Amino acid sequence: MAATPLAKRLASLFAGAKRFGGAGRPVKKLLDPAYWARALSHPIVLVGLLVDLLPIYGVIVWGWSAVPLVMLYWMENVIAGVMTIPRLIISGASFGPLGALGGAGLSVFFVFHYGLFCLVHGTFLVAFASMAAGPETMASSPFMDVFGMFRFGIDSGLHVAWMIYAIIAFQVAVFFWEFILKGEWKRTNPAAEMMAPYSRIIVLHFGIFAGAAALFLLGQPMVGVLALILFRAVWGVVTNSKRFGMEAGIEAAADKFSKREDFEKLMRGQNVD
Repeated sequence: MAATPLAKRLASLFAGAKRFGGAGRPVKKLLDPAYWARALSHPIVLVGLLVDLLPIYGVIVWGWSAVPLVMLYWMENVIAGVMTIPRLIISGASFGPLGALGGAGLSVFFVFHYGLFCLVHGTFLVAFASMAAGPETMASSPFMDVFGMFRFGIDSGLHVAWMIYAIIAFQVAVFFWEFILKGEWKRTNPAAEMMAPYSRIIVLHFGIFAGAAALFLLGQPMVGVLALILFRAVWGVVTNSKRFGMEAGIEAAADKFSKREDFEKLMRGQNVD
């Protein structure tokens, strides 16, 4: 087989990521008690669940409304995106020089694509929160400004920054313990790592809809906020359990990319069946 030009190989990686993004498995595992028993037997999953349930304290004790909660989850999405970049680079380097170049290329693509997604998403969230607060807040709100939206989110509720520190600590711990020390970088590839953070944004959308439904149908803001927290906590168990081979639902969308041999085929410009 003739050598494929590097540009075509990188294009194949991007096209492959897009092609497999819509695949998925049934979510029957989520209804299986044995699945949850196995998932909660792992310390990293339990710690992640604790971090995901911390906002309940913010709602009950610190009087959080939906705004700081939704902004907290948006900031968590951004943090997860930042932590994805070293995963892309390191996992790519494990395939050699061409893999390193592919990981770097996917990193650039990811920064623009995921970054723009988060930027637009955050702008909508800030806009909705500002409209509810009044025209003066709307006029002074940061739009299309990641750092400004972070400040907006941190200032939206009491001690939101503490939750951000907990999220960062957990993300960094998972990166060093699971990805580096336990050798996850040897079993994954850049394409699989690039796809993983997108499910967080999808879950945030579903959570907002669930919370809004509770708010408008039941007239209970607290119910809607707690529903969003619990929905996010359940999904956190699912995403963290994926590290131990128990992936389900949307997290299985990039399952075909989890095989290193398939990524090697993409680097050679070959189709993955």
